[in-house]
Amino acid sequence: MRHLLTAITLLISLSGCYFNLEIPISRDQPLEERVLGGSGETKIALIELSGMMASNWISNVGSRRSSIDLDEVREQLVMAARDPAVRAVLLHINSPGGEVTTADVLFHELKQFRQRSGKPIVVSIGAIGASGGYYAALAGDEIWANPTSVVGSIGVVMVRFNTEGLLEKIGIQGEVLASGSTKQELAVPLKPIGQESREILLRILNAHYDRFVRLVAENRQLPQEDARKLADGSIFPAEEAQKLKLVDHVGYLEDALLAAQTRTGASSATVVAYQRPSSFQPSLLGSSAAEVNLVRVPDSLMPSSGFLYLWQP
Repeated sequence: MRHLLTAITLLISLSGCYFNLEIPISRDQPLEERVLGGSGETKIALIELSGMMASNWISNVGSRRSSIDLDEVREQLVMAARDPAVRAVLLHINSPGGEVTTADVLFHELKQFRQRSGKPIVVSIGAIGASGGYYAALAGDEIWANPTSVVGSIGVVMVRFNTEGLLEKIGIQGEVLASGSTKQELAVPLKPIGQESREILLRILNAHYDRFVRLVAENRQLPQEDARKLADGSIFPAEEAQKLKLVDHVGYLEDALLAAQTRTGASSATVVAYQRPSSFQPSLLGSSAAEVNLVRVPDSLMPSSGFLYLWQP
């Protein structure tokens, strides 16, 4: 068990690190199953959601992207569903959230996996499972939070910058041709908007907020009123989140793994992950620590939509 947990921890901790290997990650290469450890015919698939949730993602040569690849998560779920030996999924989440639609699609894909395959999902939250990160966690059968996890931030945010004065000072003027006044206002993100346009954006924001609250109430079996009280953007330490019923248990990755194994009914299990050959972690192949630069890629990628399920300290 110790060697298995070491392998899983390395896989998770290095997922956001920069590698000196100049190998591009290609979608043309199919995902391959990698055995992380354990034993037995029963398998538990480890799937990770780490980084920003964004519809557009960056993948640099020699480095791993800092946002979650939705298409790759879909591929992993398909592989886990098709393999009869995979009896459960261990979903590790370390994300502050991001774009509303990406978070919602991730939640939908995870729910569909559970319903169609009948296989349970045990969620393990790492350092952070906030806003869209927590939104995705709601799809699990049970949620574990690390003792030092940050959980919550239930809400929606939209940021607009008014730089009209600055642009005037440096002599930049914009001209927009549009079919209506509202269309014109919303097409220029760097200028102030009128009351009508503001109300339109607030209606959309409130609709996203109501959906988030409803999913919390439904999936955490909370009264709607209680879920709404928690949905003020607050973040909670793990133990408080457990008391508020936002998570089921406080524990480490190995605790979540044992919970997943218990759900399979097997006395032992082999833990697997799905990766493309070019993105396989060198450390798991026995490379020395000198080959890895443990500096995380900054989350500079901003989602394309203005509406965010995002916690940003």
